[in-house]
Amino acid sequence: MKLARKPWMITLVVAVAIAAAFVVNAARTPPTAAPLIMGMAIGAPDLQSAGTLAFGPENVLFIGDSQGAAVFAVDVKDAAKDAAAEPMAIKGIDVKIASLLGTTPDAVVINDVAVHPASQNVYLAISRGRGNDARPVLLRANRKGELEEVALQGVPFSKVTLANPPAHGAKTKWGGDLRRMTITDLAYVDGELLIAGMSNTEFASTLRRAPFPFQKDVAVNTLEIFHTSHNKYETHSPIESFLPFTINGKPSLLAGYGCAPIASFTLADLKTKQHLRGTTLAELGGGNRPLDMVAFAKEGQRRVLIANSDRTLMSMSAQDIDKATPMTKPVDAAYVSAGVPYLSIAEIGITQLDNLNDKYVVVVQRDIDDGSLNLRSLSKNWM
Repeated sequence: MKLARKPWMITLVVAVAIAAAFVVNAARTPPTAAPLIMGMAIGAPDLQSAGTLAFGPENVLFIGDSQGAAVFAVDVKDAAKDAAAEPMAIKGIDVKIASLLGTTPDAVVINDVAVHPASQNVYLAISRGRGNDARPVLLRANRKGELEEVALQGVPFSKVTLANPPAHGAKTKWGGDLRRMTITDLAYVDGELLIAGMSNTEFASTLRRAPFPFQKDVAVNTLEIFHTSHNKYETHSPIESFLPFTINGKPSLLAGYGCAPIASFTLADLKTKQHLRGTTLAELGGGNRPLDMVAFAKEGQRRVLIANSDRTLMSMSAQDIDKATPMTKPVDAAYVSAGVPYLSIAEIGITQLDNLNDKYVVVVQRDIDDGSLNLRSLSKNWM
């Protein structure tokens, strides 16, 4: 005699069968990989050098490669979060880097630093060795002072190649390496990566604008400014460092040049003109190079901090920048400063500078007392 199957029994059997099939299929199906951001592909960036660094959207790290005449966008997979307004320090950072890389401190060059916006980890673009045999390395330092090499194999990345770079071996009239000036600074602004540097064209001072995600249509602006130490308009002096900054209500770039004018360009002009003449606003004194610039707020007021090769750290107020009148005449002597006034801060030997958090900037600084090279924090309260 057959037993009658009740409807609830049939439903239970079907449910168990479906669940079993789901488990089997799930085991056979590989897990879905995390989506790639910004049109990237997995691979190994073919870096020939690691120079200037800048963070962009979704905390993508841009790495300027002057030797390869390219910029790489890399997802460094840094998921840490740190909102604390605390300092950090690494004493003798060149010695620690040399130990990590198996070399000597004199073979370590720190080309740039950039602070991750979410983790506050400090990324360092390094040359291991000098000259044509130098190997590019990307390092990461955390608040504990721990250093590690960031793997550049099997990572999500994309690349844009720059046209008309200076030739390998090309020199300036004072013997400087022009190829190393292909990329002097980077910043991401309103969907574009701005790339300052040099080209091999007639007007060599160049600002390239690469839409991101990277495409093939890189726009090029050639630049000139009135050089207050040299008493002439120049098109062959590259921007040394620049900062996106609002001046008199207009989104602009504040740009520092060697020997050492500070000039401005409006972003609107970049998009409508191919050749631009900047407005010179200040002279920081001949024989000097503005190495790095950051903006920060103090007591509700915007300020600009400038690290210099041969001067102290300098701080300017946004109000003074807004009030500046264009400089079209030379300064009286080689080392005279003029234009926008600045606060001279008693810190020298700073080669790299970035914002760490709301209360501190982070710097790479040579100690004049013991010669050590250190990564340390400086309070914005004194700026």
